[in-house]
Amino acid sequence: MDLFPDQQHALDLAARSRLFILTGAAGTGKSTAVRAILDALSVPTERYFLAAPSGKAAKRLSEVSGRPAVTIHRLLKPIREGKHFVFTRGPDNRIPADLIVLDEVSMVDVSLMARFLEAVAPGTRLIFVGDPYQLPSVGPGNVLRDFLASGVIPAAELTIIKRQDEGLLIRNCHRIKSGEDIHVDNAKTGDFYFLEQDTEEAIQAKIVELTTKSLPASRGFDPMHDIQVISPFRERTTLSCKAINEKLQQALNTNPALDNCRFRLGDKVIQQKNDYENDIVNGDIGYVERIEQALRRIEVRFENPDRLVKLDLFQNHLELAYCLTIHKSQGSEWPAVIIPIHSTFGSLMLHRNLLYTAVSRAKKLCVIVGQREEIPKIVARAGQENRYTGLAGLLSRRDETP
Repeated sequence: MDLFPDQQHALDLAARSRLFILTGAAGTGKSTAVRAILDALSVPTERYFLAAPSGKAAKRLSEVSGRPAVTIHRLLKPIREGKHFVFTRGPDNRIPADLIVLDEVSMVDVSLMARFLEAVAPGTRLIFVGDPYQLPSVGPGNVLRDFLASGVIPAAELTIIKRQDEGLLIRNCHRIKSGEDIHVDNAKTGDFYFLEQDTEEAIQAKIVELTTKSLPASRGFDPMHDIQVISPFRERTTLSCKAINEKLQQALNTNPALDNCRFRLGDKVIQQKNDYENDIVNGDIGYVERIEQALRRIEVRFENPDRLVKLDLFQNHLELAYCLTIHKSQGSEWPAVIIPIHSTFGSLMLHRNLLYTAVSRAKKLCVIVGQREEIPKIVARAGQENRYTGLAGLLSRRDETP
């Protein structure tokens, strides 16, 4: 496997370290570096685990590494105790592994990271992988940033863009993370477009048209599986996930609506809360395969691993997933991503890291729809996700302790 100098440096450092952090922005070749590290370490299949925070992230890790991957929660083996679930992996029942690779570490909050580290056996080699320019976890802490800032964990950042067909998509990802305005060239064969619309209603209408007609016709994208709309707002505006989901459900799903039921057969849905009893975790995406109103039951096909889950039709934690929040999209990628931009989002709801995270979810095509003048304002806003945890200082002091 031919490696770039920064990837070779990462491989050399990983081979010498029991604990190692690999970071890099979009398109810098983290996946290739991970494959090279796994090949070089030659750990038997039954003695290593690849894990990620969500089912979608684990599926992606498996695809790019060519090896099976699981969610962190599944790796820690939760079981019910009374009304609660507890992880069976811990200090008294360690994970039987010589190597664990944990991807998308920026998504892991401090509580889950603590439970994970408690379950790691002495002598296990750990490799953390992440993009420090993405959002921190929804839960407390900023684990990846603090690990890096402590200076006590060997780390390598990939900085060279590796994609031979580098277009505006990757270049704009790097411009956004650096606080620079995007470049736009709406060529028919391009991979990054900005379509200007001024009002929220016009932006929403254009998003629906792109998802249901233009992109499937011009690029061959499947609107249910290949195209993902991403918005910073969950509800309350015309451009929120709730509003866009309702429009896209009407446009994409011709199955009849059922009385007092918000879902239809074939809907794309996302799980909003960990449900260990049914083996689904927050962020898992699936498709409705069956609805039985008389039995108050809905059946959803989830991925990684492929499984059909039966849930209560009305008391569940499912939401439509034609449009996702930026936080929910983290850790996943789609061939095509559509992002609305409007001044009503405000400075607190849309800043540099949020926009970078949204744009970097696209593998082949990113389309931003909205007010062009908002982009320079957004990329100039940094520090909205600052969290002061004290973890970096604690790690540094522990390293200095005799």
